[in-house]
Amino acid sequence: MTHRRPTALGRFAGLLVLVVCAACAHVPQQSENLKQANIETTTAELRTRTVELGRHLVREVEAACDSIDAGTTDSRVRGNTLLLRMSTLAGTTEAVLREDPVVAMIDLYGFKAQLANFFASPLAAVSFGPGVTYPQRAIDRFALRWESVATEAGATIKPENRAKVEAWARDYPIDRLPFTRPSLTGALAIRLRDDESGIGASVGGIQSTLDRLEHRASLANEYAVKEGMWLSQYAALSVGGMPETAELTRTLRDSQSLMQGTPELVDRARLLTLMEVNRQRVETLVMVAQERAIVLQAIASERATVLLAISEERRQVMGGVDSLRTRVIADEMRAIDHLVLRLAEMIGGFLLLGVLGLAVVRRRVAPA
Repeated sequence: MTHRRPTALGRFAGLLVLVVCAACAHVPQQSENLKQANIETTTAELRTRTVELGRHLVREVEAACDSIDAGTTDSRVRGNTLLLRMSTLAGTTEAVLREDPVVAMIDLYGFKAQLANFFASPLAAVSFGPGVTYPQRAIDRFALRWESVATEAGATIKPENRAKVEAWARDYPIDRLPFTRPSLTGALAIRLRDDESGIGASVGGIQSTLDRLEHRASLANEYAVKEGMWLSQYAALSVGGMPETAELTRTLRDSQSLMQGTPELVDRARLLTLMEVNRQRVETLVMVAQERAIVLQAIASERATVLLAISEERRQVMGGVDSLRTRVIADEMRAIDHLVLRLAEMIGGFLLLGVLGLAVVRRRVAPA
C-alpha cells in the first residue's frame, strides 16, 4: 500500500486550523474566580446583575428619602436626605464597579450592612426624625433582593464569611453625613479572595475594564441630572440656612410694614438669591457633563487600543502563515528539482550503458 505525502496546501490548511484554535483558546468565557466559586454564570452576566442590584439600592434609598421629605418641612432634615441620596449613589457606584464582580457583590453586601447599622443608630434618628423608619424598611427590602440575586447567580456568602463582613461593617461604621465609606477591597475582601472557603480570585483584562467603563457611563447617564438637581436643592437649602439669610429674613419680617411700599427691594433680593442658586446649579450640571465626557472619551480610547492590538496581532499571525507557506512551497520546488535532476542522471546513465553495450555487441559480431 502506498502512502501519499501531504501537499503544501494541506500543510497550510492544517496550520491555519491550529492558529484559529489557538486564538479561540484565548477568549475567556468565565473567570477563574467564578470557576473556583462554582458559579454557573459568566463574568459579564454577574457584572450586569451586580450593577442592576446597585441601581435597586439607589432607588430604594431615593424612595425612602422622598417619603421622609413628604412628611416634614424641616430644612435640616431635607438637607440630610439630599446628602444621603448623593452619598448612597457615590458609595454604590464605587462598590458595584470593583474590578472583580464577585468582590463587587461582597462589597455591595458590606455597604448594605453599613447602611443598616447607620439607619439603626441614634445619629440617623437625629438626622431624619420619625421618618427614619422609611430607610430602615428600604434596606430590609434590599437585603432580601440581594439574597435572591446572589442565590440565582450562585454567589452566596458562606456563614463564616458573612460574619466577617458584618463585623467589618461594625468596625467601619457610617458616622456622618455626607459619608465616604472605606473600601471593603482594601482589607477584608483580599482575605476572602485568598481564602479557599471564600469565593474566588480576581478578574482582570481589557474586556472587564471596558465593561466597567460602560456601566459607569450608564450610571452617569441615568443619575447625572438627578445628582445635579440634588446638589442645586442642597445649595438652595444651604443658602436658606446661612446666618446672613436668617438675619435678613428676621429684618424683613420686623420691617414688613415699611417694605410694603418698596416691593422692588424684595424682588431684587429674591432675584439675587435665585440667580445664586441657578449659578450653582449650572456649575454643577457643567461639572457633571464634563465628567461624563471624560468617561466617554476613556471608553473610546480603550476601544481604539483594543482594536489596534487585535489588528496588529492578526497581521503578525497572517504574516507568519504567509512566510511558512512560502518556505513550504520553496522546499517542495527544491525537492522536485532534485528529483528531476536525479531522473535525468539515471536516464543519461541508462543511455550511456545502452550505447556501450551496443558497441561491445557490434565489436564481437564484426570478426564473425
